[in-house]
Amino acid sequence: MLRTIHRAKYILVEPDRLMQNASIHVSMSGRISRIEPWHSANHKREAIDWGSSIIIPGLVNAHTHLELTSLHNQLTQFKSFTDWISQLINRRSSWSRENYISSTAKGIQLSLASGVTLAGDISSSGTGWNPLCGEDFRRVIFKEVIAHSPDLTNQVLSQLNLLLKEIHPNPLLAHGISPHAPYSVSPELYRRSAELARNRGIPLATHVAETQAELQFLQSGTGEIRDFLDRMGVLPAHWTPPESTPIAYLDALGLLGPSCLLVHCNYLDEQSIIKILDTHSTVVYCPRSHDFFGHKDHPIRQLLDSGVNVALGTDSLASNSSLSMIDEMRFLYRNRKDVTPEEIFRAATASGAAALGYGGVLGRLRRGYWADMAVLELPQNLAPKDLLHQVLEGAGACIATVIKGKIVFKTASALSQ
Repeated sequence: MLRTIHRAKYILVEPDRLMQNASIHVSMSGRISRIEPWHSANHKREAIDWGSSIIIPGLVNAHTHLELTSLHNQLTQFKSFTDWISQLINRRSSWSRENYISSTAKGIQLSLASGVTLAGDISSSGTGWNPLCGEDFRRVIFKEVIAHSPDLTNQVLSQLNLLLKEIHPNPLLAHGISPHAPYSVSPELYRRSAELARNRGIPLATHVAETQAELQFLQSGTGEIRDFLDRMGVLPAHWTPPESTPIAYLDALGLLGPSCLLVHCNYLDEQSIIKILDTHSTVVYCPRSHDFFGHKDHPIRQLLDSGVNVALGTDSLASNSSLSMIDEMRFLYRNRKDVTPEEIFRAATASGAAALGYGGVLGRLRRGYWADMAVLELPQNLAPKDLLHQVLEGAGACIATVIKGKIVFKTASALSQ
């Protein structure tokens, strides 16, 4: 049975397939039943006409920390990456459960307002599952785990299993595990986390190859990160470095695979890229966070050329100016002329959906897919030629976001639609 029809001047079915004056039919179940040229005489009563707009697949933020939204513009002055981490820890040390919930809820609203319909959300507090955070937003919530000592592995995983058992069913929420990073997670916790994720059939995400300091720490056990961990007194007394690259280290621990999201990957050698491809792992690139910390050029071109699945993320507002994936895409377009608009749109839609376990049902506008969409209002005189270029150059603002056929965000300018 038909729920509604969405008509627009343009519909981006795929990054390389644009339809003009077309309509999307949505069933009562919230799935797309068909996409076809617009016939107003047949369906005018059931239609929502978005006018001079483009409907695109709902955007996917494959890596973010929504619970850190309240830290916007608070961590802009730091001497090093570990100084930034120290400030982050100190800032949230006094937060209550209610602080985390309200911060997450604010992040969800900002995401919806920018056309994001699915997020890979890292939660260190575990409060992200709370219904007060928002129920009309599709998320994969990764519970972050940290423990330097292998003796803490059983305790950490017991707490994680307890949290997973207490989850109330929600069709818009899925779950994952996020061992934080090679410098904050013991080899044993990494191995056991990977085993748990495989046994439960859920994705795993980890920050990796993020800084040159991380590479130095894993290779020789020295440098900025070693000094930071020594000051905190958390590194086991008999710890020795694996003397390998970050990707080789994770591969030896059994982490890599089709359900593994490797976040950042700012520093990769050729062998690491080959290993990522061979294991069908995904790289999640966060362009503006990458720029915030002053890293050199990201290897996104080499990754795409090799055939690696590359998704995009915003990271958190502790290292970014917004949670808008449109802003993220436009920043990437301005700063990396070696990446095409089609590749940028794919990384922000289908590639992210596949990484988070929604391949085949999200990330494209196709029959049978969930009707998760974003509506961008365009200037009346905008021509279809090079439309993706024009959108990435700044044309178009999000006026509505749709999840499972339900309008979950709508601007005042769109209220008459």
